[in-house]
Amino acid sequence: MEQVLEGVIPAAGKGVRARPYTANTHKGMLDINGKPNIQRIIEIMRDELAIRRIVIIVGHLGDSIRAYFGDGDALGVELVYVQNDDLDKGLAWSVYLAKSAINAQHFCIMLCDECYISSNHKEILDFDYQPHFATCCGLAVDDTNLIKRNFAVYLDAANSITRLEEKPRSVSSRIMGTGTFVCDQRVFDLLEDGFAQSSPDPIDFVTTLFRGQQGADTLGYFEIKGTYVNINDRDSLYLAKYHDRKRNLPTYSKALLIYSEGAEENIEFTIEHYAQLDLFTRIVVVLPFRNELEEVIGNTAAEALICPGELTLYGEKLKYAMQRTGEDIIVLTEADYSFPSRDVEKLLTYMPEADMVVGTRTTRQLIEQGSNMRGLVRLANSFLGRLVELLWWNRRGRYTDVGCTFRAIWKNEFEQVEKQLTSRGPEFSAEMMITLLNRHRRVLEIPVNYYNRGQMIREKYQSASTFFRFLGLVISRRLRSGMPERPE
Repeated sequence: MEQVLEGVIPAAGKGVRARPYTANTHKGMLDINGKPNIQRIIEIMRDELAIRRIVIIVGHLGDSIRAYFGDGDALGVELVYVQNDDLDKGLAWSVYLAKSAINAQHFCIMLCDECYISSNHKEILDFDYQPHFATCCGLAVDDTNLIKRNFAVYLDAANSITRLEEKPRSVSSRIMGTGTFVCDQRVFDLLEDGFAQSSPDPIDFVTTLFRGQQGADTLGYFEIKGTYVNINDRDSLYLAKYHDRKRNLPTYSKALLIYSEGAEENIEFTIEHYAQLDLFTRIVVVLPFRNELEEVIGNTAAEALICPGELTLYGEKLKYAMQRTGEDIIVLTEADYSFPSRDVEKLLTYMPEADMVVGTRTTRQLIEQGSNMRGLVRLANSFLGRLVELLWWNRRGRYTDVGCTFRAIWKNEFEQVEKQLTSRGPEFSAEMMITLLNRHRRVLEIPVNYYNRGQMIREKYQSASTFFRFLGLVISRRLRSGMPERPE
């Protein structure tokens, strides 16, 4: 297809509303399931709009964007960077600065903090945008509060724009304006005149577009369809993650890692019950050394992973296995079937909402009679869970058990923290939670069924020394990361 559009991504702002996530990370570089949002915007421009040359306006933390994307060759596009040192002048100034770098008559603007999922941007190429000096893209919504955070679009019977209103106090329209615009070079002249008349005050981009509509200079309107999220705080960030994960959950590959001490008598039973779920791309039994179980596992739906001899404790063996897992979602469980297979679906149900979902073994109605999770053992686990909740209270989590090994985590989230995971023993479970919490990741806890443990696990890890290893890790990690912050 003939190249008719160039791209403009304004990415100079500080993203103050999205703190603490944007304290050290540019708002456009916030991770949406393994990709910074700017990359998602670039891919829409490249794949849906046939754009091969994109101008990115950078300012605050702009070096991080340059360092990550470079010249764009890895993504199959040409990236040109323009510096904005006057951030107080707002979006309109960032767009105006693109004038020096835009070669095409028409260009598409997409804001760096807006996430589109399954959108119809490709249909813009079939829309007759060329007669208009600018085309605004809007989205039909039911919630007027969303419009109040963006801008309202008012149309007449002929679908022509009659009014644009930035962040309106009251709304009678049901069309929310988005940060996607298709403009021609006349917009630069309009912005230049606007700044000249308002100097030294900033001007509003949307308001300026509407005021420029006169005579032959008209605004076009294109309806965006799909899912749209304006990422401007913690909740909207996780809403974007949720929609993307929910849409793709059936297609994500899933690995089950079954931790074994190498002596479980019922390993075939465990593998069979998990395999019957027909959920996993791959089932791996993590063995501490070569033994007769390897042959048993070879006759099942699972495969054996033999850990190096120098790895002797739970945490280091499990980390070794997780590093060698390529699936999108990793589920961890035990070879003694202390966690029934039916609870896997509980974990996966919450995966779109969280970066890691962990079980809790402290719900008494779900603990098998005769289990070791009672009395002092249950109290100790509950205490440690509540301690993590207290010391990381600004993360808004609810925790009653930090030692539960039954959990699910996104592979890309594990990759971002694996170098910080240094615990060798059972406290590795708590370290995973705390490390994610320190990165402002969402860790959800859900009640799961808990059956009697194998004797070997009880003897090796159920002791006072294990409790103090957990306690020492929790306290040291809290001291290392500083005192709790004020609530977000």
